[in-house]
Parts: sequence; C-alpha cells; structure tokens
Amino acid sequence: MKLTAQDILNALIAYSDDKIWASELAFNGGERRIDFWTLEPHRSKHFRSSAYEIKVSRADFKRDSEEKQQHALSFTDRFWYVTPNGLVDKSEIPEWAGLQEWDGRFFHVRKKAPMRDKVEPTWDFIVSLIRNSGETRRDIGLMKQEIMFLKMRNDRLEQQATIRNDRRMNRYLQSATKRQFVRPAVDEAGRTALAQGGGE
Repeated sequence: MKLTAQDILNALIAYSDDKIWASELAFNGGERRIDFWTLEPHRSKHFRSSAYEIKVSRADFKRDSEEKQQHALSFTDRFWYVTPNGLVDKSEIPEWAGLQEWDGRFFHVRKKAPMRDKVEPTWDFIVSLIRNSGETRRDIGLMKQEIMFLKMRNDRLEQQATIRNDRRMNRYLQSATKRQFVRPAVDEAGRTALAQGGGE
C-alpha cells in the first residue's frame, strides 16, 4: 500500500500524545509552512521543539532546501524529514536535518537530527500558533493530568468540608451532652430543695 502524506501526518499525531502539536504551522506571515511541529511542555526537557517535513516523492524532497526551511529552523531544536521506507538515503539528508521513516506501523530513525539553538519566539510566531488553534491541541495525556489534578483538588475540598462538618457535629454533641448533664443536676437540686423545704 502506498503511503500518503496524510497517512504519515496521522501517525505523527498519534505518536505525539505527550506533546503540544500543530500541523501546517505558518511562518513569516504564511510565506512558509511546516507540515508538523511539536513542543514538549516540560521544563525538564527544556521545552524542546521539533519540526517535521513530510516527503512522499523524491522530486518534492529534491526541491527542498535550508533556505526554504530557515523559518522553521529558527524556532526548532530539531528538524526531521519524514518519509516512507526507502524514499531517500540518509546520505542525502543535509547536515542540519534528521531522517525518520514510517513503515505503516512504526517510525524508524535513519539519521538522528542534530540539536540546534532555537531563537526566542516572536509575536509573529505566537500569532501563527494562535491562528492555527484549529489544528493545535493539548494532548490527551495532559488533559488526563489536569482532570486528575482537578479531581484531587475536589476530593481535598470535600474532605475539608467533611472535617468542618465533623467538627461542627462534635461541638454540637459536646454542647448537647453538657446540657443533658446540667439539666439532671438542676432537677436533682430542685427536688432536693423541695424535699428540704417540705421537711421544714
């Protein structure tokens, strides 16, 4: 079965369940676009970003260049070409890029992408991300973490409410016990007083 660019894009999306991602991300006012872009939203991973250019024909690959990808390279720690198996040889990949192949089930790294020093995001880039919000999503794993956090917070609030209610109940019971204890003493004193009064 011949793989299409959409097949590879769908696979990239499926494998990006711990990242923020965008497809067809525009640069320089829409002058250039990258097929797929991801951001790892973790300080421990230095908010690493990766750009993926999908190629399913040799002619399309041959037309690409560093100049065409300069904007994607500026805001990216790693740049990958992603192709079907055997489309290009790793020796054809430029030094600034890596190569991954998709066989329909798994991605295979044929050439590791070198780490780059990306620049700080510009407002043009940020606006591009916002405009691309229809194709940008927070991954399900992060959503699950948020749901878990909200559930834990809700459980904690419920626990605190229960403790407060228990304290109120304890105070009420203690007060009621004191009242019950005082009443018999008053009654007994009253009966004693009456008995003493009747004996005089």
